[in-house]
This record gives sequence, C-alpha cells and structure tokens, in this order.
Amino acid sequence: MRSVFALCVVISLTNPAAIAQQPLREVPRKPGVGTASISGIVVTDDVDARPLRRARVFLNNQEEEIARTTISDDAGRFRFDGLPAGRYTIGGAKEAYVTTNYGALRPGAAGTPVVLADGVSRTDLTLPLLRGAVITGTLLDAEGSPIPGVAMRALRYGYTKNGERRLTPVTTTMASHITDDRGMYRIYGLPPGEYTIAAPALPSFSTGDEILMMSESDVRRALDEVRQASRQLNAIAAENGPSSAGGADEPRAVGYATVFYPGTTVASQSLMVPLARAEERIGVDFQLQYVPMSTIRGSVIGPSNMTSLLTTVHLVSTDDVILADTNSAARRTSVTARGEFSFVNVPPGSYVVVARVQSGTSVLWATADVVADGQSQPEVALSMQQGLTVSGRVAFQGRATIPTATRLRVALVPVLSGAQVSLASTPARVDPSGRFSISGVSAGKYRLEASIDGLSPWMLASSTVSGRDVLDAPIDLRQSLNGAVVTFSDSPAELSGVVRDSAGRPLNGDTVILFPVDRTLWTPGSRRIRAAQSAVDGTFQFRRMPAGEYYVAAAGDADEGEWYDPLLLDRLTVSSARKTTIAEGEKKTIDIIHQ
Repeated sequence: MRSVFALCVVISLTNPAAIAQQPLREVPRKPGVGTASISGIVVTDDVDARPLRRARVFLNNQEEEIARTTISDDAGRFRFDGLPAGRYTIGGAKEAYVTTNYGALRPGAAGTPVVLADGVSRTDLTLPLLRGAVITGTLLDAEGSPIPGVAMRALRYGYTKNGERRLTPVTTTMASHITDDRGMYRIYGLPPGEYTIAAPALPSFSTGDEILMMSESDVRRALDEVRQASRQLNAIAAENGPSSAGGADEPRAVGYATVFYPGTTVASQSLMVPLARAEERIGVDFQLQYVPMSTIRGSVIGPSNMTSLLTTVHLVSTDDVILADTNSAARRTSVTARGEFSFVNVPPGSYVVVARVQSGTSVLWATADVVADGQSQPEVALSMQQGLTVSGRVAFQGRATIPTATRLRVALVPVLSGAQVSLASTPARVDPSGRFSISGVSAGKYRLEASIDGLSPWMLASSTVSGRDVLDAPIDLRQSLNGAVVTFSDSPAELSGVVRDSAGRPLNGDTVILFPVDRTLWTPGSRRIRAAQSAVDGTFQFRRMPAGEYYVAAAGDADEGEWYDPLLLDRLTVSSARKTTIAEGEKKTIDIIHQ
C-alpha cells in the first residue's frame, strides 16, 4: 500500500532529534518455516507484456511477521520456498516502474492476499508492473538563472494514518531528482494521478537591512552585504565569545522559501498536474522566490538547580506540508549559561518551540507557539514545568504462562492529529511485583500501551486509568496519575468471512473495514478500526481483536488510512455495513455483500 508522510512530530526525551513516532510493538518473531511455496513471473503491464528481469519481489505475512525479498531472473521468474500456511501479500518493484501488489486494481492499492495451506505450491502468479509516469521541468532562481543541486519533490493528496486528507510527498526512491547544471529535473516512476512539484527552501543570505519589499536591485544589495555582516559577527565572536555573538543583534536575512508549482509559497494554491499511465509531462517550470527570514530568540526560565547548558531547545515546523528531506521541519540548539537561545534564518511559517532538560531524576519541559513572518523578530519565554508521572500495575487474565517482568514494557504513546508536536517519554520496564512508573511526561493526549518481548500468546486487552480504557479513548493528561491497570488476555477474538457480490460470487481484492458501533471510538489509529483485503476466494480475516460490537463492510478499493475517516465510516454505516457482536475469545464467521 502507498505510504504517506504524517505531519505529527514527537520529540524524544532520549534522543534530542525530532523523530516520527512509531507504535509500540512486540519484538519481531523469527521467520516461520513451512512446506508451502509461491512462484510466478514479473511482466510489464502492457498489451504485449514481456518479462521483467532484476525486479525486486517482496513477500509479507503480517500475522506471522514474515518478510522476504527475492530478485526475478532473466526470464522474470521468482520463487519463495519453505513457507508456513497463511495469508501472504506479494509485490514487485523496479526502477522507473510503479511498485505494485499482486492483484491490485490500481497502483498503490493493497492487492489480493495469497492464501496457502501446508504443502501447497502456487505457481501461477503473474505480477504486472506499470511503467511510471514522468514529470520534467526547469527550476530557476529569482533572477531567472538555473539552480543546480536541488532535490525536487512530487506531492499528491492522500490520507495520513489519522484519516486526514493532506498534500504529502510521494515516498518512493524514484520520486525525487536533483536538478542538473541547467536547472533541469526529471521525476520518474510515478503512478497515474495528480501531482504538484515542490522545490525545498535553500540556505538563506544574511543582510543588515530589514527587507519588506524586495526588488531585483534590493536582492543584489542584500547579497552583497552578506560578507560584511558575516565579518561583523565573526569579530564579535572572536572578541567576546560565541555567546556574545549570539546575543548581539543578528542581521536580518533573505532566503529562498519552499515553492510549489507554478511558483507559489502556499501549498493550497499550487497547481496540480494530471498524469496518465506512463505519460511524460514536460515543461513543468517555475522559479524560487526570495523571502525575508526571521530570528527567533528566547530565554528558558527554570528552578535554581536547573543546568541551562544541558537544556536543548527544538524549533519544529507545524505548517500543513513538511518536506521530509529538508532541514526546515525541525531544528535544535543549546542554551547559553544565561539561559538564552536563538534560531536564525527561519523561513516564514508556524512553529512550536520545545525545550527539555534532565534535572537530577526528573525531567523539565516547556512549549510555546510562534509565527515567523520575516518582518518581526519573535521573542519567546519558556517557563519550565515538572514532567508528569503515570504509574500503575500489569495484570494477566487467562491460563497461559505469565511472562517474566523483564519481558514487559509500558509506554505512553502521544495521540496527535494535524501538525501537532509532543514530547515522547521513555518506555518503562515493569518490576518483579508487576508495577511500572513512567516519568517526564508532558501534558497532552495519550494512549497507555504495553508489549511483551518475543513470542507470546498474550494480547493487550485494556489499559484502565481512572476507570476508563485509554486504549479506546485517549486520556488528556494534565496531572500525574497513579493506579493505572494494564491488562493482558490470552483469549483474543477473531472474525473471518467471505465477501460476495449480489449474485453470491466471491469477490477478491475488496477492502473490508471493521469498525466499532460506538462512534466515540472512531479515533485516529484506533485498535478497533481494521482493514483487510479479500483473497482470491473472497475470504478475509481479522485476528487478535478486542471484544465488542462492530460494523463490518466491504468498501471496494479504499485508499490506505481512509478507513479512519469518519465520513467514510458514516457512509458505510448507512449504506452497507453489517452489525455483529464478538465476545472475548470468540472465533466468529460472517459473510458480507458488496453492494
């Protein structure tokens, strides 16, 4: 399935860099071994299909945590041996072609699972790969000269993991290209659809003037003053030290902003370029624009025993579109002995300033919103607060052998939407008595999750805080809490069935969506919202489910992440969803009709 770049950023307390939050998972199992096999051929998706050599073919089974890769031979053939029984996803990739899953109705779709029984060999798989579309053009600077060495990006609308429809970069290795000495770029391997092109912001140029309206002569004058301003700063640093230079009045700056085709700095105003199958679109040219840059200064205020020199401050962009390969999305700096910090050459946009420090056994934190417009020079005061603590115990309900405490870990996972920022806490280990304590937590919305290292029959059933299961309804944490109970069960529920058309025939490649009847549980990343693809025989399966009352519906060819969108769930509820109740430990079957 196609993946997208989410605009939710988490600042790790163990790693000062900004990182994308990953869900808490069990340690991967060792790949299973069995007696089944899958083989087939990779071909071009043309009328006169021909074999594709040296294509990368991948196989996945999420339930058994099996992932294998092979390369097609000169005749385009591939083979996977020694597979255990199960449901497998097969896909292929090759440079200049669109990565495609077996049985997919369109590029980027999930495809059709291949169901294998023990000892069965499937030898009839044909995996067609579509030659990707191409966008070419020229990037010019503000004066009309070509700019080499810029990594261009293709963007399209898609769903984030929160079900939000946003303009996001296409995340394939063939979706970015560096402009050459003529300023020309060529982005290839794109599936059919509508795209805009973005050129990321380039390094800025310091000036001594406040630039509000910039003509061509203004820009030339600004660039001429770069060397003089730099010499002045170096002289201050040499005489008084780096902290004095940082505390002086840094010169204003002019720089290039991120620009979207056909030349706008506002993503929502960009022009979408339609691409058909294997089409090559030429002449997608545009110019970068100079914009005034800001310097964001601030001070950190904390208790007397706080060591300023150990405090790190992050500046994180919260604009609607963030290009993953630019350094404007997140920056970091340290704090001087006087508790001061600054970020220079900040492009216009919305940001969050985040500070954290380890003070003894506790963590202090602070955040503030700031807008950089290139005209004013924002100043921020960060008042450090004591990190919150969540503590509790782990319980087990069932007959299976209870794992040792050293295999358990518990973590608070931030629940973010849109362009939000949070401080991530370090997962806590569980002591021999079954108790845990998570410290250094900032205020915000969280799910309390837990995992067991290695293979285990246990499933996380609930995480109760103040009588409420925060796995389903995230907690809005504003103060420290004690008494949380994390419960594992060895009786997970399972739902399976068959998707059929109105004539009773099984349908393959259909997206089956399972979601709770209770609308308050329609939250981003909910464990009760699942999606699966029907196999060739129309079968689908949901395993390790919490008990409850659900809707199940066939949604056709849904985009990845779309199943979290309340608008889609509303439509399915009214049109075709079937209601069912699943008890703890129950293995239930149900047939659904795609209307």
